Amino acid sequence: MFEIDQIKNSVQDIADAISSILKIEVTIVNKDLRRIAATGNYKDLIGEQLPKGCSYEHILNSKSFESIIERDISDRCKNCTSSENCEEMASIGYPILNDNQEVLGVIGLIAFTQQQRNSIYQNYDSITKFLSKLSILMSRNLQYEQTINDISLKNQEISNIVNSLDSAILFTDKNMIIQNYNYKVYDFLKIEPKKILNKNMTEVFDNFNSSSTTQKLSLKNTKNTNEYLVKTIENYVNGNIESYIFQISKYGNVVKNAYNLIESNSSLNFDAILGDSIAINNTITLAKQISKGNSSVMIRGESGTGKELFARAIHNASDRKNNPFIVINCASIPDNLLESELFGYEKGAFTGANSSGKIGRFELANGGTLFLDEIGDLPIHLQPKLLRVLQDGKFVRLGGKKTIEVNFRLITATNRNLEKMVKTNEFRDDLYFRLSVIPINIPPLRERKSDIPLIANCKLSEYCTKLNKPKKSFSDSILNVFQNIPWEGNIRQLENIIEFLVNISEDDVIDETLLPNHLLSKQQTTSFEINQNISTSPLQEQLDEYEKIILKNMVEKYGSSTKSKQMIADILKINLSTLYRKLYRYNL
Repeated sequence: MFEIDQIKNSVQDIADAISSILKIEVTIVNKDLRRIAATGNYKDLIGEQLPKGCSYEHILNSKSFESIIERDISDRCKNCTSSENCEEMASIGYPILNDNQEVLGVIGLIAFTQQQRNSIYQNYDSITKFLSKLSILMSRNLQYEQTINDISLKNQEISNIVNSLDSAILFTDKNMIIQNYNYKVYDFLKIEPKKILNKNMTEVFDNFNSSSTTQKLSLKNTKNTNEYLVKTIENYVNGNIESYIFQISKYGNVVKNAYNLIESNSSLNFDAILGDSIAINNTITLAKQISKGNSSVMIRGESGTGKELFARAIHNASDRKNNPFIVINCASIPDNLLESELFGYEKGAFTGANSSGKIGRFELANGGTLFLDEIGDLPIHLQPKLLRVLQDGKFVRLGGKKTIEVNFRLITATNRNLEKMVKTNEFRDDLYFRLSVIPINIPPLRERKSDIPLIANCKLSEYCTKLNKPKKSFSDSILNVFQNIPWEGNIRQLENIIEFLVNISEDDVIDETLLPNHLLSKQQTTSFEINQNISTSPLQEQLDEYEKIILKNMVEKYGSSTKSKQMIADILKINLSTLYRKLYRYNL
């Protein structure tokens, strides 16, 4: 509740005015009997406490006015603790109440002389009516001050909210003349806010459209070439527009946030990678070790092994995890469009271009991670341009002139033999070395057979939920079959088969009788299978293939640590240096 003390300055003005007009002294106390305003003899006693038992205490308690005309015969004066030293000859006190009938204080008229006492006595009715009206007036004044205080507080709260927004805000009148702004205007627009006060929005922004609710704009007459998304908010009074609020965001940030919301999946981390075999654990360990760095990573692996999952896990374990993870598949976008997807373009850059231009993936990935999947399909003419961006950390949009600086970590993925492509001039060697600073090889599913039951059971539970099917399980026999299938499509192929089985199975336990014949026919009975058909490949090429399979199996079984490699070399009866050379040759 607003206290009368909070308007004591205006209360003192009221006391002085009354005393000047009526020629009678005035004192005003708060609800705690503390004098907050006074004239005459009591002016020097402002701030002091009134004595116990005085008439004002009774007025506060009874919420009714009281007068003392004959002090000598007043019972109220006899009960006052200061009656012996009191110089008052007469007094009238009136309570000050708010609309809830809560007492705020007392206003009193006091006679110290016989002349003042006679004035009170002779004008008693008019004075009491005057005090009644004055009490109401003071209560209203207090309410007004309370309202002003509330409005001021709300304005401050709104101002704090507006200034905390991650947008620049401009306030205009109904003619779109700028009247006010928030603190972000300078940070966003890089212009002194006072210089745009009292200017029309058309004078500040190029091609400003007063009828558009959202538009992409740039500033007029400034070196700042940034683009902004300007949103218009109309303020109505009695059905008429009286003012506008313009919310201004950096266009690149808006697009980046929207794209990141669509593309990113923060829940994907290393825990989402299923398996506990030595092969997959070694790969995960390496990926975790390099996740905190900024060096380029190249993820190698067959189709369906989870290269993007590893890329997302690396990103989400890095210091860039709160920034965008931007994906582009180099094989899924036509060559003539891939450059504009990567670099972006300005309006009118080429026929068919968006009239407002477009932000490229390089720019969207700024501060985060750019994942180029199927990097082996990057057109040869774009390879030196990508290399330049990686070396310089800057680029220019198609059709543009402004140099844009970027800082992102690049992760690439491929299932192609880039080394062979380098030899045949299909892939630039300088770009290859730049991309493959940290190579990560994901083993195919057939080389980590011990992981198959775990993956299969997890995916079975997942698809039962997804397809709204009752809970099911796999028989031991079908899990054994799964382990003997080569899975050319790896985990993706296994997922497809499991989804198929969940759809057609009517039993709680799924066995191998539901598997398609074409899949059953691919079962292998050994860790690798010598093709019984006569091969037309050169003998050395066939021997190399089997040597690669043997080495892969050994690494899966014994691991890839230095100690493990020494063990493998001893078992195979070859030098450790020879083993390292062969592992490098086969990209193991």
